[in-house]
Amino acid sequence: MRTIEDGIEELQKLLECGVQYWLLGAGASFDAKIPLMYPLTERVNALIIEPELSDLFNKIRQELPDSSHIEHVLSHIGDLIALATRSKSKKAYVGTNEYTTEQLQALHECIISKIAEIIRYGYKPSSATDAEEIGKLGNPIVEIEFHQAFIAALFDGRSNLEARSRVMFITTNYDTLLEDALTLARRSVHDGFSAGGIGYWFGHDQAHVETLSPQTHQLIKLHGSVDWLRAGDGTLVRGRYGTRYLSNLSETIIYPQATKYVETQRDPFANLFGAFRRVLQVSQSHVLCTVGYSFGDEHVNLEVQNQLEYKGNKTNVIAFVKEVPDGKPGTATRLPDSLERWRNNSQYGSRIYVASDKALYVGTERFDPVPLSELKWWSFSGLTTFLKTGRAL
Repeated sequence: MRTIEDGIEELQKLLECGVQYWLLGAGASFDAKIPLMYPLTERVNALIIEPELSDLFNKIRQELPDSSHIEHVLSHIGDLIALATRSKSKKAYVGTNEYTTEQLQALHECIISKIAEIIRYGYKPSSATDAEEIGKLGNPIVEIEFHQAFIAALFDGRSNLEARSRVMFITTNYDTLLEDALTLARRSVHDGFSAGGIGYWFGHDQAHVETLSPQTHQLIKLHGSVDWLRAGDGTLVRGRYGTRYLSNLSETIIYPQATKYVETQRDPFANLFGAFRRVLQVSQSHVLCTVGYSFGDEHVNLEVQNQLEYKGNKTNVIAFVKEVPDGKPGTATRLPDSLERWRNNSQYGSRIYVASDKALYVGTERFDPVPLSELKWWSFSGLTTFLKTGRAL
């Protein structure tokens, strides 16, 4: 009879795979003092001081499900702009009120600016034990130590394998912590831009990616970044903080963009998701590891599922994730729906590994710690410890 130790040993062998892709979600930046989506939504709301924009923002939120966050609001505004643009009146309804494309666009640009400001400088909401912390231009509070520790733990044990391995990164986060940590570790980053503090966009060309050295890591930022901006001529550049030029934060390229910017929706985002698709299609066995990602982005989930379903696909998934309440009375928890569905799939379920706070799942098997206790590897810092020591508790 197999035990959790057997499952961990199997997991560790898989983590020695030469081709690895690491998908980081919002939870990976939480300890760095960058808020999760719901606190980010409330902070954006607090920063919109213009009465008309604030009123419109709240009216839109009232139309959306209670579980919606700031990205859902942006998507909805984009849809409203599309409706207004197509209509004869050039207006769209929110509730019983009518708004022009200019009013909707003004709110969209305001929200993008506020998100960019919050993510650049950091924000930590108050809690039962800690006071609110607000980062500003002259006093940023974002910390990088957690990402540096993760990068060190990930690569320190791979020195003998690195010459023939490939480690790439995907993230849904807007912050620059991952690329900054890689650079501070003297590793090069290919993010789709030319090198330098200011870079121009040329995308994730597959022929170029295949020439990257093991010390250069592809980084696919699926939802854009706080340092991606639209220049005056409409081109996409990676800019610097604190300059007079490239300083309009409403031009920050953060997904989802307003539907008005058709070309922007095609590039970079179509290019980014195309690159994500390609990395899961490589012919050799490879592993996709997730951390800080709660599987709440159906677009990303669908991309992974579509690739898993292709005959001959060789993707192994390792999800480091916290279980969620099952909605029933008591304290029972469950895995996110996508993971539960994937691990029970007869075609590829045996290639799905889930390291949760409650147990280790290998396909349909479940291994509980003995004695029962919380496993720490689901969090970003806990995963770093596991990579460094092999200990999950």
